[in-house]
Amino acid sequence: MKTLARRIAPAVILVVLAPIEAEFLLGDFTVRSLPLVLVLLPLYGCGALLIREVARRTNRGWPSILLLGAAYSLLEEGFLTQSLFNPNYLGQRLLDYGYVPALGTSLNWSVFVLSIHVLWSIATPILIAEGVASDRRALSWLKAPGLAITGLLFMIGCALTASFSLKSSAFVASRSQFIVVGLLVLVAIVGSFTIRSREGADTHEATAVGSSAPRPIWVFLVTLALASAFMVAEPVARDRGLAPFLSVLTRLACEISAATLIVRWSRMRTWGPRHYLAISAGATLTYSLFGFVTLLRGHTNLGAPTDRTDIAGQIVLASVVFLLIWWGGQRSRAALRA
Repeated sequence: MKTLARRIAPAVILVVLAPIEAEFLLGDFTVRSLPLVLVLLPLYGCGALLIREVARRTNRGWPSILLLGAAYSLLEEGFLTQSLFNPNYLGQRLLDYGYVPALGTSLNWSVFVLSIHVLWSIATPILIAEGVASDRRALSWLKAPGLAITGLLFMIGCALTASFSLKSSAFVASRSQFIVVGLLVLVAIVGSFTIRSREGADTHEATAVGSSAPRPIWVFLVTLALASAFMVAEPVARDRGLAPFLSVLTRLACEISAATLIVRWSRMRTWGPRHYLAISAGATLTYSLFGFVTLLRGHTNLGAPTDRTDIAGQIVLASVVFLLIWWGGQRSRAALRA
């Protein structure tokens, strides 16, 4: 029984953490809407767990997880919510800035929403849960029945999300738009299984050569800086009347810089689990700060009014997530000493 709990606990943490990280820390919802986690859990939580289990069961690493995360992003925003193409999704006018008529979407919104799902909805919760799992971080957590239940719940979550979106708006994307998104999803999935995984890379069992990796604090600070620059790129460009493509280029530059640095560092000596947690901490703090600033303005990102209770709740939620990161760091350190 103890072994079962030890194996399942990280999976439960991931399933609950994913919707909190994705929707609450950014300020889309507040603690008043915390029961909504149960509604979001099948899509976000089971989606993240399914991606993680598929990658780990096939002995694949982070490149595969990120590509499967991209497939998830395209599925959610292209098919389920259709926010990539709906000009007035949830009354937000998300496509106005940088709209490209030939594509029927805004590159600004597309790069932003697809990226935040990959990094914050999928990768960051997985990093935290795997940190808590410690020596089981690169192993499968579910048996066949658990994997089947996760897949079923994810499909239910997809159906509920699509149903809600259609009830909220009569908009339906064109056939060609659906086809393009479908092809991109297929490319991402095929790519995730085509990339050859470096054996032992995610557990750092491979022989590392060259310089020592930077200390986790520096990985945290670089992640925080690049993630923050990514988040402010469009607001700054809008406020200064700059061309939309400049914010797109800035965000892509942030992503390329982060990917390049992390790949380089991960091949160095001393790179390990605490560095992965440092990445998750930098990403989480970025989301938490931007969500906190949003709530201080008196409303959520979706326009719901906020007060001191919501602001206090934001601090508590962020603190809980950072406690999980700290716990993961302690367990990783203990595993290294063992």
